[in-house]
Amino acid sequence: MATDSRTWFYTTPEQRPFFIEERVNHTLWKNRLANIHMICTQYSNPFRMEGRWHGEMPVTFEWSPGKYFILRTGQESKEFIGVMRQILMLRPAIAYQDTEGMFVVEWHTDGGEARWKEIQGKPQYQALRRLRRA
Repeated sequence: MATDSRTWFYTTPEQRPFFIEERVNHTLWKNRLANIHMICTQYSNPFRMEGRWHGEMPVTFEWSPGKYFILRTGQESKEFIGVMRQILMLRPAIAYQDTEGMFVVEWHTDGGEARWKEIQGKPQYQALRRLRRA
């Protein structure tokens, strides 16, 4: 199956977990992330998926089609972030560490200005960095 982010991020996917898993996993594998398998845990907006990269590092996705995509990983991985940037065809907007110790990167199609203002100065967002200007 030839698939990319246009079939699940830039358009609303079917609300069937298997179809979402198939599209997202094939997109990841096609883009050099072969050691991961994501499982759909919420198949309505916002969509959520969980998995482990290389069998060890926890990874979660959350997205609202055409609006935002949030990647949470057990540690910062420039490789993973770079591949997601290519998949989403969009530069990431914000990065931080959450209260659970997960490294978080957010992509926003509107540039993320409103989100930046929303989370700035809140203690649950540690090491907050702006990765691009709106």
